[in-house]
Amino acid sequence: MIGYGEKLKELRLENNLTMGDAARIVSIAKSTYAGYESEFRQPSLEKITLFAHYYNVSVDYILCLTDQRERKDLNEGFNAKNLLSEELHWDGIPLNEEELKHMNEFLKTIEERNKKSKTSKKFG
Repeated sequence: MIGYGEKLKELRLENNLTMGDAARIVSIAKSTYAGYESEFRQPSLEKITLFAHYYNVSVDYILCLTDQRERKDLNEGFNAKNLLSEELHWDGIPLNEEELKHMNEFLKTIEERNKKSKTSKKFG
């Protein structure tokens, strides 16, 4: 099974980088980077995130959790309506139907306020 080491090597070679070049991207020694590719060492989440940003792929792709290379910015594609359809909790305490209903009403109020604000800016 392919692991994070193979993914890092694949991305490095696609970008015509040496191991030394890849090491410099995240400010580590070449030997440390070589340990990542051989999976003798495990990169921190911070280092994986830096590689993902540099190669413009998702952290999940490097960690072999998905075959999709594309990464989404936190603000892109996030919709609170989708969030409210999930099982939400606050510090481990699940939110009930009534609490979710209140959150939904609150967000609709914000949506209406934003629509009015945009309309008044267009014609104001």
